[in-house]
Amino acid sequence: MLLFNKRFKNSFIKLLSNLQLKLVFLLLFLITTFQIHAQESMMQEMSNTFLAKLIDTATKYYPQVKALQRRMNIAEINLRKTNFSWYDVISVSAYYSPTKSSNINMPTLTGFQVGFNVNIAALIQKPFSIKVAKEEVEISKIGQQEYSILLEADVKTRYIKYVQSATVLSIQNRIAIEAESVFKDIRYKFEKGETIFENYSKALVFLSDNKKSVIDAESNFLVAKTSLETIIGKKLSEIQ
Repeated sequence: MLLFNKRFKNSFIKLLSNLQLKLVFLLLFLITTFQIHAQESMMQEMSNTFLAKLIDTATKYYPQVKALQRRMNIAEINLRKTNFSWYDVISVSAYYSPTKSSNINMPTLTGFQVGFNVNIAALIQKPFSIKVAKEEVEISKIGQQEYSILLEADVKTRYIKYVQSATVLSIQNRIAIEAESVFKDIRYKFEKGETIFENYSKALVFLSDNKKSVIDAESNFLVAKTSLETIIGKKLSEIQ
């Protein structure tokens, strides 16, 4: 009977210890869930003013924007060149004859002679060439406008992911602090003989998982930050 009571007491203590650990983990989970719920909306972290600065910076410094502007410059130069090429339709020739020719069959005039030639084919083609040059300018403008829209959307998307990753990292850091606190408490109880090794092992695994989650969150944050800095062409620390 005494042996039965002793076994029952040990089993009860073990069960109670497990229940205490589960309650601790449950409490930590509830706290974590509450923190995540409080932070699930990123709107309070978003800044439309800062986002506008990012879009403006990307418009100024992203290489593709500069390349499109150069193409626009080339199209405008070709248009001006085509407009001035009207003079290519007409050719002027001049020559000088100092004396009259003694050949009766081929008489020539003396002095300066000026001649004008008109290239009819070039004259007909010229309006179409000018129209093509104007269309190339318009196509360049449309290309710039289209890329401006795409660039703005890209900057917004990368900024949202940046804010999201920063928020998740902040949450994971707080969870890790809580997990560290729980682990220290259970380790202290284990060293004092107030809890079993199984509970200590579970707490250690829980702590390790949270540390890994922090590392993953840090990695995602750095990737999002690098992605955003790539599209704007500058470091975020340089944006005022």
